[in-house]
Amino acid sequence: MIQEEILLHNLLNSKGLIHQYDKLNTIFNSVREIIFTVDIETGYIEDINDSITKLGYQKEDWEKQSFKNWPLARKKIFFSLVKHGSKSTTEATSTKVLIPIKNTDKKVPYEFSTVYYSFDGKNYLLCVLRDITEQEKLLQELEQALQKERELNELRSSFVSMASHQFRTPLTIIQSGIEIMDMYLEDMPAEKKIRFQKQFSRIQGELERLQTLMNDVLVLGKADVSRTPFHPKQNNIVAFLEQIIQNKYNNRYAKERSVILTTEGKSQPVFYDEKLLDHVFENILSNAYKYSNTGNIDTKVLFEYDNVIISITDYGIGIPENDLVHLFQPFYRASNTDEIQGTGLGLAIVKEFIDLHQGQIFVISELGKGTTVTISLPLNNK
Repeated sequence: MIQEEILLHNLLNSKGLIHQYDKLNTIFNSVREIIFTVDIETGYIEDINDSITKLGYQKEDWEKQSFKNWPLARKKIFFSLVKHGSKSTTEATSTKVLIPIKNTDKKVPYEFSTVYYSFDGKNYLLCVLRDITEQEKLLQELEQALQKERELNELRSSFVSMASHQFRTPLTIIQSGIEIMDMYLEDMPAEKKIRFQKQFSRIQGELERLQTLMNDVLVLGKADVSRTPFHPKQNNIVAFLEQIIQNKYNNRYAKERSVILTTEGKSQPVFYDEKLLDHVFENILSNAYKYSNTGNIDTKVLFEYDNVIISITDYGIGIPENDLVHLFQPFYRASNTDEIQGTGLGLAIVKEFIDLHQGQIFVISELGKGTTVTISLPLNNK
C-alpha cells in the first residue's frame, strides 16, 4: 500500500513538472524577443525560441551549432553579435547589432543583451535580441526634425541680423540729421527753439527705443541658435551684485529708493559669465524700478549646498495671473503695461542666458502688490 502511494505521488509530481515545463516552454516560444542560451565553454547554442523564424531561419540553423565552428562567411555576418557575447561573461551588457534576414541583403537592428549565469555545473550566457526597428525609425525622424529646426533657426537668425543691420543705417542718418538741425537752432528765437527742441527730443527718444529693440532682437537671435559666447569663471557673485547695484542704481536714482542687498548662508564662489549675468540683473532690476513707483527693491542672495538663489522683489503694479505663463515668450508684454515703454524681449533674453548657466528662473507676482523674480544657479557650472 505504501509503495503504491509513493508511485502515485511520484506520478503526480512528474505530471506537475511536465505541465510546468510545457507552460514555461509556451511562454519561451511566445515572446517577441529572440532568446537563446550559449554554453560558454563549448560555444554551443543549446536553446533558442521560435522568434528566430522572423528572420527566415529555422531553429535547427542555430541550435546545437557552435560559434567556434561556424564557417568564416557566417562568422563575418554575425561578428558583432559573437564579439559582444564573448565579452559578456562577467556582467550583464547590452549593445546594438544588425542581424541579416536569411538569404537577403536586408538587416534588422536589434538590441542585443546578455547575462551570465551558472546551471548544473556549467556556465552559460542568456542572450536576448529585441527588435528596435520602430525606435530607430522614430530616432531618425526626430533627428530629421531637429535638423530642419536648426536650419530654420539659422535662416531666421541670418534674416534678423540682416534686417537689424539694415535698420541701423537709416537710424544713424536720422540721428545725424537731428544733431545737425539742433545746431541750427542756436540762432533761433527762444520761443521757436523750444518748440523744435521738444519735437527733436521726442524723435531722439524714439530712435533710442528702436536702437534698443534692434539690439535685443540681435541678442535673442544669437541665443536661439546657440551663438551666444559663454565663458563662465569662478567669481564672488555677491561682490558682483554689489558693484552692479552701486554703479547703476543706488548712485543714479533718488536716495529714497534703493536696492537693498542681503545674504544668507555661507558665501561660496560661483561659476558664471559676468557679461551675461550683468545683462540679466540689469534687466530685472531696471524692470523692478520701471514697474514700481515707490519703495526699495529687495535683493536677497541665499547660498545652499549646491545652488545659489537670487531673489529680486519690487512692490509695484504686479503682473496679472493669466500673463505669468507667457512672460518668457519673445515680444510678450503683460496686459497692464500698455502705458509703460518696453519691447517684451528682456525676459526672453534673460531666460536664454540663465539656461546657458544650467539655471532656472521663476516669477511670482500679485497684482497691485509687487513681483519677485527668483534665479537659481548651480555653484559649479564649468
